[in-house]
Order: sequence, then C-alpha cells, then structure tokens
Amino acid sequence: MEFVIREMAGLQDALAVEELQVAAWGFSDREVVPHSSMIVAQHTGGLVALAWVGDTPAGFVYGLAAYEGTRRWQHSHMLAVHPEFQGTGIAPALKWFQRDWALKRGLERVTWTFDPLLTKNARLNFGKLGAFARTYYEDFYGVRTGLYAGLPADRLYVEWPLKDPRVLARARGDVPPPPEPQGEPLNRTTGEGLDLRPIEVLAPEAERVFLEVPPDIEAVKKHDMELAKAWRLHTRAAFQEAFARGYKAVDLARKGPRVFYQLARE
Repeated sequence: MEFVIREMAGLQDALAVEELQVAAWGFSDREVVPHSSMIVAQHTGGLVALAWVGDTPAGFVYGLAAYEGTRRWQHSHMLAVHPEFQGTGIAPALKWFQRDWALKRGLERVTWTFDPLLTKNARLNFGKLGAFARTYYEDFYGVRTGLYAGLPADRLYVEWPLKDPRVLARARGDVPPPPEPQGEPLNRTTGEGLDLRPIEVLAPEAERVFLEVPPDIEAVKKHDMELAKAWRLHTRAAFQEAFARGYKAVDLARKGPRVFYQLARE
C-alpha cells in the first residue's frame, strides 16, 4: 500500500487526529487528546505527523518535548493506525519518520509507554525498532476507555537510543525474525489458548530469561476478565522482579502459538 507521511498542517489535520484516536482505540470524548493540544504541542517543539493513503488520514504519531536537567529528548505520547490500514507498514514508518525528525533537531533519544499485554506493540517496539524497556509503571494513566478498559493501565517505559547499533541495523532494514525464547523461564504457567494461566514468578539468574504472556489479551478479556486481571498482576510482578535484578526487555519471542518477552542483562 502506498502512503505518505507529513507533519500536521493546520486545523483539518488536527481534527483528523482526533478522529483517528476514536477509530483506533474507541476512546470516549473525555479521553481524546483535543486538536488544540496537538496544535500547541507542535508550536512548542513537539511533533504531530500523519500518514495519508491518498486523501485519507490513516495514522499519526504525536510526540512532546521532554527534558530532565540538561538532557533533552522527545517523548512519543501517541501512535495509532486506523484499523482499516493496520498491518500495512504504516506504524513502523511513522516511528522511522519520528526518528529522522528528532535527529535533525539534535535529539538522540525517544521514549514512550505501552501496555505490556498488547504483544503486537512489543514486537514493533523491540524487535523491529531496536528499543528496550527497563522501567515498569503501575496504573500509569488510571481509568481508561475503549481498547484499554477493564484493566489497570500498567505501562512499560520504552527507551529508543536513536544511534544505538541495534537501532542503526534496523534502520538499514536488518530486522531479524521473532526468535524462539532463549535462556531460562521467568514464570511458570499452565493450560493453553484462552485458558493459559499464570502460576508463579521465578527467579532465574541466566544472562537471558523469558516471560510467557497471553498472545491476545483482548480475547482473554472477552473470555474471562478475572483471568485477564490475573495476568496483569502476574506480569507486573515478573517485570518488576526482573528489572530490579538488572534485566531489560529486548524482544518478543515465539514458539508455535505461544508468546514470550525476551529479557537480557544490562
């Protein structure tokens, strides 16, 4: 599919970003970031860019200027693709556009958060972009609507060092396929499919460990909301334990229909 990406240009583009939030995530009006905030963010050093398929807005990325002391970077608050265009390569293209935009402005780091139970995002962030995570936030946003409703809004904090060798390799198109899990297990589970259940968090000491998670948390939520909540609490404990012991999440591994986070020592 052919598409182009360009920075937001005026009110109609900003209004299109509002509509994309509703289409992609099912947000209520109260949770949609309004067009006025997008305009201000762009005016004050942030990025709002849209992907277009012909005259149709198909996705967007929205980043804010971030700083701590003398350090400056961009925090990518939102990225969404309209359901009609998901799986067409627009999402990674928006991130590479964002990387180029940041580097041209002297920024060498982009950060963002995502729900660790949404595994397709993990593969994009770690496997395809070369980012990593070593920080976990409990219920970062509080009550959510649409896609994120029903579970505490826990998030992994993703770090994307734009000149890191892993990132440079992926920018050149060297994207390895999803690996099989390597090292020792970080958790123990039972069952399979929608009835895959967490049992306990383990404490391995290998250089590489892996954490099994349900491959489709949205299907689990529809099947058994209490099980989905159990997965939230279980993976929260596992990530916090792993990060406290010097591991970071670096990829999403697969073995048949089963899905695992791959973690490695710092």
